[in-house]
Amino acid sequence: MGCKVLCTSVALLAYLMFFGHVRAECTQPSFASRNVVLSNHLSTQNFTNGSTVTFECVIGHKPVDPKASRSVTCEGNQWTSLELSCTRKSCGSLADFSHGRYDMTGNLFGDTAKPVCDKGYMLAGKETTRTCRDQGWDGRDPLCESVKCSAPPAIENGQLVDEPLESYNYLEAVFYRCNKGLNLIGASTLHCSEDGTFKPDPPKCFDGCPTPIIPNAKRIGGKSPPYKLGNFIEYQCGDGYRLEGDGYIVCKANGWSPEPPQCIVLPTTTTTTTTTTTPATPTTPKPPKRTALPTPPTTTTTPVTSTTPKPSERTGIVL
Repeated sequence: MGCKVLCTSVALLAYLMFFGHVRAECTQPSFASRNVVLSNHLSTQNFTNGSTVTFECVIGHKPVDPKASRSVTCEGNQWTSLELSCTRKSCGSLADFSHGRYDMTGNLFGDTAKPVCDKGYMLAGKETTRTCRDQGWDGRDPLCESVKCSAPPAIENGQLVDEPLESYNYLEAVFYRCNKGLNLIGASTLHCSEDGTFKPDPPKCFDGCPTPIIPNAKRIGGKSPPYKLGNFIEYQCGDGYRLEGDGYIVCKANGWSPEPPQCIVLPTTTTTTTTTTTPATPTTPKPPKRTALPTPPTTTTTPVTSTTPKPSERTGIVL
């Protein structure tokens, strides 16, 4: 009896010790929302009751409260609360550099800063965007150089007032003129712009519009050639032709506007005789008309008056 009770007690104690130990284990803790990672026991998956682990901030982050506890302890089957919480580090604002500034998305870890040169300047070399890293901003300030324009373009029937240079600085100007007797169309002055080209577009030297050749058309308005800027012509087509396009055209810098018209021959009108066939309606044949015989000439007969003979007085015989 005593052995039975003792054996049962030992078995129960062993059972409680074994299962109590299992229930007291904690799995590896995670507090990702606090931007922290384990600083020790990185490969351990299960922890016994009473175990303590320590956390630290992920790269590029720092403690919100530097005095907050960084450790947690396994009590029973759960971890105690973690006080440590981390936030992104600040790299501070980047100052403007010579002839430029930074276009920044922010100044915290992971933010970027794109260099932008002042108007009239451009980056020397390849553009490099700087990034806020764990130890601060990477890279260095870029160099912005003054914009240069190459020699301006030549124009037909005209030239630059001054001899062209090999290059021009930002906002430097050049001047154009046309040959004698020609009109300058556009701007006579161009400036070196911020993108390294001269603006606006170079002018044109205008010597007039060519005389339009329009078969079967005649001029009914405007002047005769030569045609200068602003001159107009009005056309009309001859008999048997129709006008296709606008008959009124004006000489402009790019030529005639609108395009000269054309005279298109009118189609020939043909009269077509239409024959209508009507079905025959059966009719009752009529007897042929009698042919009238020629009327013989009328003969007038004078009647002969007969005298009844009287008896002879002598004989009584009718003679």
